[in-house]
Amino acid sequence: MSDLIIDINLDSHYSITGQTDILIKNRRARISLDGLGYKESNGLITIEFTNQTKISILDSIKRIAEELDLSINLEKSVDALVGSYKREQDNFIEFSNKAKMIRNNQFNESEELVEGFKKFKDVIIETFDRKLYDFQLLSAYHMAFSQNSCNFSVPGAGKTSIVYGAYSFLRSLNSDDRRYVDKILIIGPLSSFAPWESEYEECFGIKPTSQRLSGDSSISQSEKENHLYSASPKELTLMNHSALQFIKSDVINFLKNNKVLVVVDEAHRIKNAEGVWGKSAIEIAKEAHARVILTGTPAPNGYEDLFNLIQFIYPYKYTEIIGIHHKQLQQLTQSNANIKDSRVKSFVENIKPFFVRTKKSELNLPDIFEYKEKVEMDFYQRKIYDFILDKYIPNFQQSSRASFKDTFNKAKLIRLRQAATNPKSLIKPLKDSMERSEDGFDPNAIINDEGISDSEIFQDIQNYSESAIPPKFIKAKEIFEKEILPVNGKVIVWTIFIQNAEQFQEYLEGCGIQSRLLIGKVPQHERENIIKNFNNPRYNQFSIVIANPYAVSESISLHKGCHNAIYMERDFGVANFLQSKNRIHRVGLPENVNTNYYYLVSQDSIDEIINKKLNQKVERMEEMIDQDIPLFSRLQDIDENEIITALLMEYDKRA
Repeated sequence: MSDLIIDINLDSHYSITGQTDILIKNRRARISLDGLGYKESNGLITIEFTNQTKISILDSIKRIAEELDLSINLEKSVDALVGSYKREQDNFIEFSNKAKMIRNNQFNESEELVEGFKKFKDVIIETFDRKLYDFQLLSAYHMAFSQNSCNFSVPGAGKTSIVYGAYSFLRSLNSDDRRYVDKILIIGPLSSFAPWESEYEECFGIKPTSQRLSGDSSISQSEKENHLYSASPKELTLMNHSALQFIKSDVINFLKNNKVLVVVDEAHRIKNAEGVWGKSAIEIAKEAHARVILTGTPAPNGYEDLFNLIQFIYPYKYTEIIGIHHKQLQQLTQSNANIKDSRVKSFVENIKPFFVRTKKSELNLPDIFEYKEKVEMDFYQRKIYDFILDKYIPNFQQSSRASFKDTFNKAKLIRLRQAATNPKSLIKPLKDSMERSEDGFDPNAIINDEGISDSEIFQDIQNYSESAIPPKFIKAKEIFEKEILPVNGKVIVWTIFIQNAEQFQEYLEGCGIQSRLLIGKVPQHERENIIKNFNNPRYNQFSIVIANPYAVSESISLHKGCHNAIYMERDFGVANFLQSKNRIHRVGLPENVNTNYYYLVSQDSIDEIINKKLNQKVERMEEMIDQDIPLFSRLQDIDENEIITALLMEYDKRA
């Protein structure tokens, strides 16, 4: 007769009977049982389990018994559970292998997958107005087959169309098919809402019924609830990552009552496993019929960033799939382990069946043309710039390397960049100069700006503000009139500083040229209307958009109507810079279309240093982008230390 008998009680508890007093009296065994959350009453031990923990808890109970030389008898219900789990595991391994074959485009020998791909393509041909490229078709098939998957393709690969391709197939299935879905919930940045709605129309030929739950104060709580609790809700639901925590229970109820594909767009925003956004996303994932992760930067800071993304698509199996703990992933990042490390190789192989990544080199985009446009400062701009530089150099020379990153040094570099583009912007406090902080810099922390309070130079700045036109403004207008206007082209002008955007628009208006602003203060609905008109090649009321990269950084395509970009100035962020370039260089461009980038660089200024450093970093980042899991933490953005060191070297040369 066995010492212990294990049965299942109430479908979710293990019950242990027999010589349980031996377990309770043994200190080590009792500590182990505590870790399992046991309860004991009159010799009966019960331990609750979930679908995720049922096998691991059973294994722990067996281990405790073995240490005390106690024999175990598993009742039929437990045997059946173990057998069911093993079959489930075998099926999942087989399923994963098939998903991996699709991912690698190596499924020709599988009759099931070949036939499945044929059916998939037939549905796309019948239901889709848009023609998918071969790599998009394969990615969409992988997504539809997997139902729970990640797409880590680079920006510009058409991830929205891929999702709609997979959704189209899943929606075409019989409603009693376990894979069937007929609703989509998009969790993404506000800037992604209009593209998701417009892309739906381009893919299916009709406008979607959609409900936004974020981004518009006019949407009342009752309107949100009416949609989420409706017996027939709209097909497309859109919400921001940050809103999820506030209506999580309502969204969970919505998912329980509908067959929904949940998509997290720009999913690197939920990478923090301990963050509120990440935790909320995992909670709702448990009720989704299908789950999709979209991001071009799956591991911006380290391997651990992937943990929450895999947990989202498989909230009950992620530990088995990943095969390594979160802390161990952090250790791999900290130890600077690369893709050749056996532990990294094993981790990537474990998750390969569940993600697709189309690399930049695989998009076959037409060539780009880049022009460095040197701009000579006028007399007073040069005087102002040199005065500020002379004023700051002694501070930089006295700074230790550790203090290069202090707040005031960051402020000084920003002031130099302003002077190199538009001295008019020096009049306002820094807190009024930028849309948001750069690289942790808080402009509100600067109360008094050092270096421009000298009465003589301050008068020069005021005079400049009243009468002068910055040479970069003149150069940008010249490029537009000579290079872009003659071919009926459009251009997006990128600028970091708010005043540059507003004052450049005023300058253009004075020249009889219409433009529009895409900056933070422009309301969301107005931004969407500007982008829609700008993207229409036949719309010609304005041909210039002046944008801030922080306001137009993600989820926006401008390539349909615009093939030119002018950079008034650039900051130190390599990733932001490449993101902005990708707005107009994306899948869907005809082969004969040239994409042109013009970089305005003031001579003998901080512009030249930033230009040189960016070129070096971009070259290294573009090599990194073509890896399966690009770890961008290996390539930090340019920091103040680099810029200040280069400034001092250039200053010494000129001196």
